[in-house]
Amino acid sequence: MRRHRLRIPYSFIANREDSVCPSPGKVVFSGSGLPKRLFTSTGSRNTQSRIAHNSLDSGVTSCHIDVVSIQEQDSSDAGTIESDINSALSFYDQNFINPINVNIAFTITPTNSSASYLGHSDSTIYSPNYATYTAYMGTNAGLNSNSIEQTAYNNLGYGNDSNGVAPLEVTSADMRAISGDSSYTGSLDAAGNVSPTGTYDGVITLNAAKLSGFGGSGSYSAGRVIQHEVDEVLGIGGAGSTLGSSLQSTNYGPMDLFRYSAPQTPSFTTSSTETSYFSIDGGNTNIVNFNQNPGTDGQSNGDYGDWSSEGTTGNYVQLAFTSSSLGSASVSLTSPEGIALQAVGYDTATPEPSSLALSAALLGGMWVTLRRRRVGRGD
Repeated sequence: MRRHRLRIPYSFIANREDSVCPSPGKVVFSGSGLPKRLFTSTGSRNTQSRIAHNSLDSGVTSCHIDVVSIQEQDSSDAGTIESDINSALSFYDQNFINPINVNIAFTITPTNSSASYLGHSDSTIYSPNYATYTAYMGTNAGLNSNSIEQTAYNNLGYGNDSNGVAPLEVTSADMRAISGDSSYTGSLDAAGNVSPTGTYDGVITLNAAKLSGFGGSGSYSAGRVIQHEVDEVLGIGGAGSTLGSSLQSTNYGPMDLFRYSAPQTPSFTTSSTETSYFSIDGGNTNIVNFNQNPGTDGQSNGDYGDWSSEGTTGNYVQLAFTSSSLGSASVSLTSPEGIALQAVGYDTATPEPSSLALSAALLGGMWVTLRRRRVGRGD
């Protein structure tokens, strides 16, 4: 995992979170980018400058993910890629109602890529203090009847940073979702770099050589990789923890607030002998184990904010390591990923789901340019 310590107004930093990369039998999300051509579209954008959060009759009644550009090596695969992205995004469309836009650009490597990763993501990051973020959490939970977030909020006193000394590292998408404040904008360009003119909350790179149906000979499920990386941009998974990063000693991520080793015993260590788990009730209930494997047995760059692949009962999207034999997986409202998203401020419709429109207006009016970008291997 590599974090780019480039700060601009509102304390943005670009955050690289790695996904799954094949090694003997298993994969972790990481790696380096290769030359690719940029395809972009003129998808519609919500130009509302301020969002009336917590008001379901405000005219914007769903969380909207704009996929407004795609970098892809062969336009003949565009239809399959677009379909896979739209299918993966449909869960978020149909279940979350936060009135926000999340702007994501997708990069697809050439089908002959030698990179070992399946996918990785860059995100715009803000650094609110603990009191600010947790106040947003409590307000959002109450106004939107988010019982999972309310339980998480009520038990913050048992978790990491309960005295509120350390600031948090939070993605721009999560900041808008939990606060309703549209000034927490994305600031990445299509290459994943912080830019004064950048508008993306996240840039996701998918490895066409490894993913099934992307034009190469890959056998890994595209849907699970896409959702893994979207979850990162939304603020959970690797993007939800500072463990293993240069900020570990000074800052926490939102998911670190729910990391325990025993009831009322928070965990915050990179020790491979630690057993840590995700819990929203002060550690009393182990929802799923967190990853404590930074990379052993031929694996590398496992995110500490992802789920453990060792002893985990369940084929989950946010596993730190996976294999093609596991096949597909998807997020649900009751999966650990769905619970985590609700805990950090993503609200579901009551009493039944409303459309969270993930607009994927891809590949229309395309233009092409050759780009080269190097991404450092994770530390």
